[in-house]
Amino acid sequence: MASASLSFFYWTLVCIVYCVSAQDPEIVNDIFPEVKQVGMTARLNCTVARLGNNAVQWSFSGQGLNQILSRNEEIIINNPRKGNVPIYEIIKDSSYDRVTFTLVINRLMPEYSGSYQCSIIIHNKPYDHLNNKTGYVTVLQPPMIRPGSTDAVKMIEKGGNSSITCDAFGVPFPNITWVRSDGKLLPNGKAIFRGRTLPIMSADVRYSGVYRCVADNSIKPPAESLTQVYVFQAPTVRVLQNSVGQFANGRLDAKLDCIVQGYPTPTVYWMVVNEQEHIILKNSDKYETTKQATDTQNLFNGEQWYSLKVRYVQALDFRDYYCVGVNSKGQGNATVTLFSTWDCQGPLCYSLEASGRGGANLLQLFPLRLLLIAVFVVVLN
Repeated sequence: MASASLSFFYWTLVCIVYCVSAQDPEIVNDIFPEVKQVGMTARLNCTVARLGNNAVQWSFSGQGLNQILSRNEEIIINNPRKGNVPIYEIIKDSSYDRVTFTLVINRLMPEYSGSYQCSIIIHNKPYDHLNNKTGYVTVLQPPMIRPGSTDAVKMIEKGGNSSITCDAFGVPFPNITWVRSDGKLLPNGKAIFRGRTLPIMSADVRYSGVYRCVADNSIKPPAESLTQVYVFQAPTVRVLQNSVGQFANGRLDAKLDCIVQGYPTPTVYWMVVNEQEHIILKNSDKYETTKQATDTQNLFNGEQWYSLKVRYVQALDFRDYYCVGVNSKGQGNATVTLFSTWDCQGPLCYSLEASGRGGANLLQLFPLRLLLIAVFVVVLN
């Protein structure tokens, strides 16, 4: 009998506890996450059943902050306005025994990303973690490049190993792609490299140039950054033509060209060798040295185009001319030979007057030469 009484008492107590607890307010729905772009509005709904005289509180955790935002419909933190629109608003909607408190976050900024907790504060009862639910706000950000940790210029010794870095951030985290601005292959032999850091192994002059990194996370616009890579090396010199011809009449010019590449930027000059004496050619009535404007179609990265004009070509001018490049890493040179031709060379020939600039007179003699040859052939026959 005593056992039956004890059992009855136990189940009565359980019923009392359950019935009383069943009357407590509770959050009845999950809070769905919001994913929005910068400048848009996020809304988080917290629906409570049997709220009675109790209170609903919203709090925020993120970006190193933990703060209570509101109590019922009142925003209790500093709530600045942007264009007469407050950052936070609470909208209350009641239906039967349920009340929905909607937290509205206007004109979203990246720092508003984080977790937002809706809690029920019950009178005369300690805080219970079961009386809260959490929703999350993610503010999408287009990619941005971090200037301090992204290489703008990289200098590498020839044959050395190094890398260039492009550091970016955004939400979601962006993918980073490397290409060369001139369309040439990367040091790894491929056209594209994906990753924050691009390795450069056994650096060669071919790797000098401008590299472009693109950070993209599908939130427009993507971010871009340029890195200039210099590979230290002695000058290399190549010529457009290793021999140039001209008619020697004392009134025509010849133009010699060379392409020089190296880092640091080489000093370039033209010279001739006269009885084992090296003579540097300087601007004068006879010679004119120029640095041509960069021709991106015909030049590789870091190459420069230099020209030597030999004025009023005569027999003494037919010789070898040396284009020389010098920097702190060494020296390079290439040779152009100026030789004699039987007729005028270059576009100037066809604009010369008939009265005399060597090549024009010679052109006029061609028909007479042909006639004499024909007569000679007839006589022999």
